[in-house]
Amino acid sequence: MKKTSRLLVDIFLIITILLCILPFLYMILMSLKSTVNAYDFDFALSKLTLKHYKNIFTNSTFIRYFFNSVFVAISGVLLTLFTSCTAGFAFAKLKFRGNDKLFFLLILSMLVPSGAILVPLYLVVRGLGWVNTFRALILPLPTAFGVFVMRNAIMAIPEELIESAKIDGATTSKILRTVILPLVKSSMLTVAIFTFIGAWNNFTWPLIITTDDAYRTLPLALKAMQTQYDTDIGLTMACATCTFLPPFIFYLFLQSKFEEGMSMSGLKG
Repeated sequence: MKKTSRLLVDIFLIITILLCILPFLYMILMSLKSTVNAYDFDFALSKLTLKHYKNIFTNSTFIRYFFNSVFVAISGVLLTLFTSCTAGFAFAKLKFRGNDKLFFLLILSMLVPSGAILVPLYLVVRGLGWVNTFRALILPLPTAFGVFVMRNAIMAIPEELIESAKIDGATTSKILRTVILPLVKSSMLTVAIFTFIGAWNNFTWPLIITTDDAYRTLPLALKAMQTQYDTDIGLTMACATCTFLPPFIFYLFLQSKFEEGMSMSGLKG
């Protein structure tokens, strides 16, 4: 009976995995074909072509969008790690008046939908004269989530390690660099993955805050491809594939550390 139940569960999981993979397989396969029919889905190797990828990577505007996305995502990851680690350390290990209350208010900010702050955020950015700048794309990326993850990870570090470092004459910044951060690398990678994927896939904010191609990111290029070349499904799918692969590869390389970091930060479900 147990073997039968196990077999049924395995079959169900395999079918579920195949259903999840199918859209990505469709996207990649269609990107290698030149067709106006979105239902022209077959495995005939004779019809496959790389011309769409050649067209994309010889398009200077697309290349610019691509490198903008890389720059914004990497800069956002570095900024988020800096703010999350320093704030998380302060909330976890530094004793100051209102610590818990400030952290509670920070957590409450996670309940606010991102769409609700777009208008006030735009007004602030416009008032600072940052429209059509990388600052407007990068500075809003750090969120309370990163601070929450890092605080939980740092709280698990024994106080004895910090006290030993203080006895040796280490400053607060040196304790953070040499004692704390090496022990929470997995959580840092978790924050990095979430930030990178969020920054890479962000569509609404770059659409609002940029009008110049010099600052626009890859999701906007995908929308432009859908508008300008809607008759060729293959070209649109090739652009979608180029948008999908970088964060997917980024996650694959860091998957084991990601799972470890989720466990350390108390987010394991």
